[in-house]
Amino acid sequence: MTKRIPLTISLLLLATTFCQARTLTMEEANTIIFILVFVVILLIVLGAFSLYYNRTISQRNEQFQRILNALDDYRAIVGDCELPLDKQAETMTGKQPKAAAKMVHLDEGQAFFVKMDARVTKEKPFTDPDFDHFALIDFMGVNQYTFYKLVPRYSIPDRTLEYINSRRAEYAAKILMEHSEYSMDDIARKCGFIDSAAFLSAFKFAFGVTPTDYLHSMSLLFKKKGT
Repeated sequence: MTKRIPLTISLLLLATTFCQARTLTMEEANTIIFILVFVVILLIVLGAFSLYYNRTISQRNEQFQRILNALDDYRAIVGDCELPLDKQAETMTGKQPKAAAKMVHLDEGQAFFVKMDARVTKEKPFTDPDFDHFALIDFMGVNQYTFYKLVPRYSIPDRTLEYINSRRAEYAAKILMEHSEYSMDDIARKCGFIDSAAFLSAFKFAFGVTPTDYLHSMSLLFKKKGT
């Protein structure tokens, strides 16, 4: 927005100089003034929209960052095989505000899923491009029948791939923040995507924005917090 103010002043000076250098009819002068006013209004509208858009994206990505951090805490606890489920719930309760603290009781299928999610996030088998539906079943050390019984949603390979790509996109979001110098091809390869097009599609599906927009808005957010 601040960059557009000098531009607007420059346009006014140019228009004034132009009008003084030439003898214009009233109609010509009015036309020039009308065009100039239109351009100024357009610049103001674009500036206001740009501010609103950046603020909205920054707020959304700040929420994403909080969610990712909370998920990391949750998965670290759930992934601890030495803790029984009731102790895991107690630990998570201690990390939450007292007003929101609730004991969560999981059935066998839910417990299997959160264990799976914790292991996948921690060990990152998805960085292998060949990690797919059947590789996930093998990774969890169960047969297909047991896997489909515990997590019936992922009995369909396409849905399993959506889950795997969501973990890849989440991992990519962290790499973006830590290594902004990486190219999209580098990040796609490190996260297990077959190419940058698949990476862009999965990232936008998971976060609602492109990786470039995500990085830009997060950078603005951290700059704002640092000032």
